[in-house]
Amino acid sequence: MKKPATFARIRALKPKQQIAFNQMLICRMLPNYALYQELTQTGDIKVLENISDLIWQWLYTPKFNLDQDLQQEKIEAVIPTAQPDDGIGVYAAIDVSMALIANISILKDSDYRHKEITLPSLISQGTIERLLITTAEVEHSQEALAHPHMQWEIETQNEFLDAVEKIKTFTKAECRELKKIALADGMTNLGLEIETEN
Repeated sequence: MKKPATFARIRALKPKQQIAFNQMLICRMLPNYALYQELTQTGDIKVLENISDLIWQWLYTPKFNLDQDLQQEKIEAVIPTAQPDDGIGVYAAIDVSMALIANISILKDSDYRHKEITLPSLISQGTIERLLITTAEVEHSQEALAHPHMQWEIETQNEFLDAVEKIKTFTKAECRELKKIALADGMTNLGLEIETEN
């Protein structure tokens, strides 16, 4: 039996499963920001990593209090400002920042939640589409969708959904395992190698 489309699967998840799935996407996008910081000597990856850790903690800690507005302000303070001639690295750093903001915003129910829950997935795919068009691998969005890199991304997202759908109650160990799965390929969504600390 064929599985539903990725976005339909995301919307069918329970709220905490949606947050966890988005966190898996963000985990493999964060190194894009780290590379941007390394190359430009601007930004602060630690801010994003700390907030990402707080969201994981929110998942497995009952009644964990997370000040969404404060955390969003911290992220906004380290989002790069793109110029017309900037390369893909700046936009990739912006994208992971926006994905993190989107995930923070859905920790509580809102009128926009239905749209916002798929934003990190869309953003991750959008980063790849921009890469493919910028490097002249493809000419437009439709071509990007059929490209092997985008197909790999969609397959990866569905693998993440398979993992998240099995979890009914989130524990610290479950969250650690999800992070491990997210980084198992050893590559970011852009296909850049993730450096691991020994």
